[in-house]
Amino acid sequence: MPAVERGPRVSPDFGIALGPGPAYPIPFADATLHYDSGRVEGGWRYVKVLWIVAPGYRGPLLIRGRQLDGTNWLGFEYGARPFADLQIPPVPADFRGWRDTPSYTRLRGPGCYGYQIDGTTFSRVIVFSAEP
Repeated sequence: MPAVERGPRVSPDFGIALGPGPAYPIPFADATLHYDSGRVEGGWRYVKVLWIVAPGYRGPLLIRGRQLDGTNWLGFEYGARPFADLQIPPVPADFRGWRDTPSYTRLRGPGCYGYQIDGTTFSRVIVFSAEP
């Protein structure tokens, strides 16, 4: 299993983030996404994830993911069959220069996962664990 990322606090206005930025998923204390309180639909668990984007990047984002120690992919948003990606359009900053977009990450169970985050000037893979 690849090493999971460690989460810093990148802004005093948001929780523990994950990865090197400029786009960060929150909350990820100890690089773990806990899904025990999320609801289930179509065999997929819902977990609320807030995406924040640093003031220096204003372009669009494409976020995809998969399980690194298994065969499952990550889904996003609502429905019995979630979307295979999350698209965050370019918009003006809305909170002290930071952008924030609430979303749902959808997964089937515990394991090691990775988000691939693509912008117009960067591409990152962020590794995390998921558990109840």
